[in-house]
Amino acid sequence: MSLYTGKGDDGKTFCMLYGKKIPKDHPIIEFLGSLDESNSALGVARSYMDIDSEEYKFLIYLQKLIFRVGFTIAGKKSVSIDDVKKLEEYSDKYYREAPLKSFILPGGDSAISHLHLARTIVRRAERRFISLIRDEDVPEQELTIKILNRLSDAIFALALYLAKKRGIKNITL
Repeated sequence: MSLYTGKGDDGKTFCMLYGKKIPKDHPIIEFLGSLDESNSALGVARSYMDIDSEEYKFLIYLQKLIFRVGFTIAGKKSVSIDDVKKLEEYSDKYYREAPLKSFILPGGDSAISHLHLARTIVRRAERRFISLIRDEDVPEQELTIKILNRLSDAIFALALYLAKKRGIKNITL
């Protein structure tokens, strides 16, 4: 068995939602690609964390959530309003510990910097999703928008919290 199949050599890929091959630059593929990028950035951030920490475990939850969003878009509902509530709970918890008093420049140590990168990629995924649903009927649209919006908030709150916990001063405007 080989990793490559050659089936995408024509610039198209199979889309489970439509049950057929579509161009690799189709809005749904652009959206899913942004989710994949954000998941990878979270994985890099996680690699700079203590594997026994709550934050490390929370990032695993976020990475799995991103996959579940993709599954849901493909027609296999794997997310719920409970995910929105959990994201809100963690956002509130982390933000309460490190509230923002002014705008900051994204950065910090490697983990924090990659969290900021992941947050911006999630925001792009959210924009791609809005473009997608403008012309396409996609499962769980409203729930997905809420999850994406809360996901970027949770990542930002975690970045602020980690900066405070690690004694890294944010650069403010």
